[in-house]
Amino acid sequence: MSTYMYLECHSHTPPLCAEHESGQHYYDLPQIRDDLAARKELVEAARQGAWVDDYFRRPTQAFLVAHPDCEIRIVDEYGIDHTEPGDDE
Repeated sequence: MSTYMYLECHSHTPPLCAEHESGQHYYDLPQIRDDLAARKELVEAARQGAWVDDYFRRPTQAFLVAHPDCEIRIVDEYGIDHTEPGDDE
């Protein structure tokens, strides 16, 4: 079953949700978390014109470029927070 995963910026009130999904399944969560951990590298790469060539990772990179220093959370289409690993994976 698909469950769309989005990045959400909690440094704004109300939080800003990414326009495009960063994943479609729970098994995408480790990659999304890895991308969050590598935020500085992804932002710098994009600023130099190097964008990831992946349908879900590119929106992640674009959202991180727009929010390079903000508090970012991973939420699904139902508003459930998946930023930290849990039993749902």
